[in-house]
Amino acid sequence: MTKLNSVKSKLHDEITNYMKNDNKWYEYLVNELPSSWENYNGFLVFSFPSFMSHIWLEAGPGIWQVICKSLKAHSIAIKGRIQNDSFRTPQACLVYGSSPVIMYLDNKIRYSWNVEKTMFSAGNVTERHRIATLKCDNEVIVDLFAGIGYFTLPFLVHANAKLVHACEWNPDAVDSLRRNLRLNKVEDKCIIKEGDNRKVCPKFVANRVNIGLIPSSEKFWKTACEALLPSGGILYVHQNITSRISANKHCDICKMVLKKIGCDLTEKIEISKIILSRNTDFEIELKADSSIAWKHLEWFVFSIHLSHILLNILEIIHNKKWFIIVDEVVKVKSYAPHIDHLVYTVSCKP
Repeated sequence: MTKLNSVKSKLHDEITNYMKNDNKWYEYLVNELPSSWENYNGFLVFSFPSFMSHIWLEAGPGIWQVICKSLKAHSIAIKGRIQNDSFRTPQACLVYGSSPVIMYLDNKIRYSWNVEKTMFSAGNVTERHRIATLKCDNEVIVDLFAGIGYFTLPFLVHANAKLVHACEWNPDAVDSLRRNLRLNKVEDKCIIKEGDNRKVCPKFVANRVNIGLIPSSEKFWKTACEALLPSGGILYVHQNITSRISANKHCDICKMVLKKIGCDLTEKIEISKIILSRNTDFEIELKADSSIAWKHLEWFVFSIHLSHILLNILEIIHNKKWFIIVDEVVKVKSYAPHIDHLVYTVSCKP
């Protein structure tokens, strides 16, 4: 038995025994025992469907004390599904502890947020750490959907960006972002643009633009392209990609480009790097000398869609020809069966 399974098994036994001794155990509650949880320096966050029944609250603070003792924690919040609103507000509630505010140190960066008002995606850790390895000296970054600073802070603290324009329209997230900038002593290197990023995002200023929205960020690609310097730059495009999809779900231009390169949407892609430009029609150059691993055909096909849309946007904005180069594709996490959260690194050059 692995250490995690051993901890989980011990926790389940302690919870069950407590509830039985208190005459509050019902067999259906076994489905609400947690299979995993987030632990932020002793602040535990359990997610749906853990502890969803009213029985747990009726059991009183004793049950939460049992859990905290077992996991060496001090606070507990229960988190439901993210609300279907434009702010992605978490349905979370503090059930034990003195404050809903979490303080968390990750990769030498201090994060703080109110678990009842804003979300923190633990699954984005690989991308937060990857951003921290970039070399952004003397560069200006635009971070769309900045949230509490998931990517803004790594750009400033580790990647050494000169300035970040952080665009965010959730006022609770903006409050946490301001606090986190102060905690990490980089507030003088960040300009917060509060509001709809399509209205507040600065134009023609950025060496790099991060578009950190899933499941799709496509509605905001024009905003990101307008933020880039006229001399070009790099876009980090977040997107959920579903594998095992049919060919008829792709647009006509995608099909035309794919036909030109001899891809029938059924074969395995061996190519690595894509360079898309336009003469009288779309031209594509395929290079096999980079490190992109196209794990699924759909990853490759989406890069074609992304490339021709960005190419069209940039040529309309600047009224001249551009090159679009897909340099890297990184899997952040599996979002659901057959659905992967990816980040496409795209170089855009006139």
